[in-house]
Amino acid sequence: MSHPTNDATIAAVTDVARAYYDGMLAGDEAKLRSAFHPRAAIVGNEGGSLYWGTLDEFIAECKRTVPHAGPSDWRIENLSFEGDTALVRLGGQYAGVWYTDDLSMLLIDGAWRIVHKTFYPHPGGTLDLT
Repeated sequence: MSHPTNDATIAAVTDVARAYYDGMLAGDEAKLRSAFHPRAAIVGNEGGSLYWGTLDEFIAECKRTVPHAGPSDWRIENLSFEGDTALVRLGGQYAGVWYTDDLSMLLIDGAWRIVHKTFYPHPGGTLDLT
């Protein structure tokens, strides 16, 4: 089923991205579960190793790292829609590192949910704009 892209759709997807980021910073399991589909995958290379986690593993890691979250800042760098899918590129600071997160979302039972997160930690903790 196709879904029209309008201000309400953009706001709904942005709200999911905000729930994800705020939930991650606070280790807020309820916010994270509201943003992600239960079978979502969280994937990226961290410290030279492949991280491929489940939502439960990601939530546990967020809870564990709350004391190290540090200053935060985030922005949506790109947003695109195709039918009942959305792609959000989000830039955010977490634990002193600037990350780029690609969030794949799907409209499921009338609600947008993240089904896949791919992340990239920028070397040196900052965003390279070159």
